[in-house]
Amino acid sequence: MAQTTHHKLHDDTAMSATMSGQISEQPLPQADMQAGVQSASRVLSRHRTSLSLVLFAVAMVALAIVEGLMLRSNTADHAAEMRIILAAGARWAAFVPAAHAIAVCFSAMVAVPVIAILLGVILAVTRSVGQMLRGLAMAALPMAVIGLIKTIVDRPRPSTARGVLMPDPSFPSGHTACSVVVVSLALFMLQVIDARIKGSRRLAGLSAGDSRTPAIAADSAIPQSPVVWRGVRAVLTVVLIIVPFVVAFSRVVYGVHYPTDVGTSLVLTPVLTWCVYRLCEPMR
Repeated sequence: MAQTTHHKLHDDTAMSATMSGQISEQPLPQADMQAGVQSASRVLSRHRTSLSLVLFAVAMVALAIVEGLMLRSNTADHAAEMRIILAAGARWAAFVPAAHAIAVCFSAMVAVPVIAILLGVILAVTRSVGQMLRGLAMAALPMAVIGLIKTIVDRPRPSTARGVLMPDPSFPSGHTACSVVVVSLALFMLQVIDARIKGSRRLAGLSAGDSRTPAIAADSAIPQSPVVWRGVRAVLTVVLIIVPFVVAFSRVVYGVHYPTDVGTSLVLTPVLTWCVYRLCEPMR
């Protein structure tokens, strides 16, 4: 009888241990399930964002095409814009040589090597072919769309001495779009350089050992760039943002584009570049 009681107590103890082990293991599948749900939610959110960006870009391109076709057939707007071009050319005649130099700087002959250099710097800093290809897409896709709109709208150039010599359509401005693309790549380059500097400072902070106080250790998790670099980056950013507006102004003064040509490029190209930048953003 005692032996039977002993076996029963042993079995109850084993069963309790087994049930306890099962209960302790239950949170693990739940944690895995929660992680899977969160991952699926992130993927779904990424797809929704990508779809929204594509639809937004397509809508902007469609609006630009409609605008260009309307401008092409509207004689009143053509006359008004011609008056602006002639007035700007007369008022800023001294700026014409600079406008010619700007036209050369943002021609394909110069812009393509500059873009290649920027992409090379991005590759060297990030050591990521994906980030370099991201920059390439930021340059190539918007310019391809601008070229497509030019072909569809086929708006004649302004009837000026220089305008009639231009071989391609007027709307929208290719040089202005090119300047936006170059500036966008330059800003992207500054961003990856800043990220590299912060990463280096984070590693330097971690290698300092455990002698730091907890507050300093916590601060090093989100390091700041050096003050000099932050100042340089801020100045370069302001200068770069001004460049497309100078290019747009020069194209009107030079007499080869209508104001609506350059205005459309100033609005549409940053939108397209930003959409490509977001669409090609690496998954986190």
